[in-house]
Amino acid sequence: MPLDQESVARVLGVEVPPLAGPIVAVTHDSRTVVPGGAFVAINGFTSRGADFVPQALERGATLIVAEQPVPGVPTAVVPSDRIALAALATELAGHPSDDLTVYGVTGTNGKTTTSYVLHAILSAAYGEAATGLMTTAEVIVGSEHELAVRTTGEATSVQANLARMRDAGVQHVVLETSSHGIHLHRVDGTCYAAAIFTNLTRDHLDLHGTMENYYRTKRKLFEWTAGPKLANADDAWGARLAREIDGTLTFGTDANADYRIEHERRDGAGTVFDLVTPGHGSLAVRMPLLGGYNVHNVAGAAGIALEMGMTPDVLTRAVLEMGQVPGRFERVPAAFERGFEVVVDYAHTDVGLRAVLEVAREVAGDGRVLCVYGAAGARDRDKRPKMGAVASELADVAIITTDDTYYEDAQDIASEVLAGADPANTRVVPDRREAIDTALREARPGDVVVVAGKGHERVQHLASGDVPFHDATVVTELLAAR
Repeated sequence: MPLDQESVARVLGVEVPPLAGPIVAVTHDSRTVVPGGAFVAINGFTSRGADFVPQALERGATLIVAEQPVPGVPTAVVPSDRIALAALATELAGHPSDDLTVYGVTGTNGKTTTSYVLHAILSAAYGEAATGLMTTAEVIVGSEHELAVRTTGEATSVQANLARMRDAGVQHVVLETSSHGIHLHRVDGTCYAAAIFTNLTRDHLDLHGTMENYYRTKRKLFEWTAGPKLANADDAWGARLAREIDGTLTFGTDANADYRIEHERRDGAGTVFDLVTPGHGSLAVRMPLLGGYNVHNVAGAAGIALEMGMTPDVLTRAVLEMGQVPGRFERVPAAFERGFEVVVDYAHTDVGLRAVLEVAREVAGDGRVLCVYGAAGARDRDKRPKMGAVASELADVAIITTDDTYYEDAQDIASEVLAGADPANTRVVPDRREAIDTALREARPGDVVVVAGKGHERVQHLASGDVPFHDATVVTELLAAR
């Protein structure tokens, strides 16, 4: 919906220089500017938005928005470039979330799995064409799937995808909402109908500084949501959230949880548990996923679906029939005929790695657990030795390799991880493909190989540049070549 001078001034709340015509689009990326578009000169972590104004003008930008005047260029000066980007994106898209039922999922671990579970439940209840999903792994509009760029895209991406879903007839959308997405105003302008909080563990302190700041950022989703809200009672931060935000219900094994998990047990390749609910009694839930943490993920999604009016029979059938979640304890079929398991998982913190390895240990039984893992560069360094300690404790064979290094040296990162590991069962193999191959060659029938850190991701970010890399594909290729 093009915006005239008066509309732009109203949306931004500041004086706007004369426009040559209506604003038809907005972007923060000068490479994607279109004639008649607005360019918001956002200052990134390593760049200045003003440096890209000449390129934006060359591509036909008719409005420049920035926090400081750009010399020689008429500029709409705003208090916050990111808030301005979100406001323009929402207005141009026609406030799409007003016509959708948006479910927000936040937390440190389990966001993606909970989002996929909830999407599967909604699809079973309302039909695939009526549901959409935005997660770390992919964006789903009805039956159309595409890879995601980041957990929560920039505001322009979020609003464009919501508008695309609205226009395609989607009614229910699950939006994985990261702390980056909230802190950087990527989800500003989105109207949330319901929200889930999975847990909070140490992560992203390079952005938030302290756990308290991290928590307060996550809490904003619950402050924005007028409808049902569900928090994990077994997590100290989730319990606090339920106390602080009126109307928040809880889920978990805690005796006082509104949606209480009971009698969890393995059932072949899946799990069975009872979910005691406030309004529907006790429900027997069967899911094709393993691990107590996944029981929590399913319980949270189930609880919010019931709160939004779903019937128990539709819910339990949907959970039973859902598929694997990309990069979340994802079993690689190519390993089955070898007699051992290979699991790819996104676990990239000590807490996440512990959860995955504990499930792998249970699956292995009398077999061994081999773990290929690393730590990302340009991120919280304190968790590196902790990851090393967890891998040594729970894996029989631990192989430290390269994750995303960004600008850091891979060997330096590995050394910091190794500092917390036990040298007796740990080695360093810097090349990720070689490290995976090493684990596969050492695996015996009954073993479980865990390849952790990258999960669904298809690119490795190295100091020398980005390279294509997808763990599940690499595992399949290596096994096929043997």
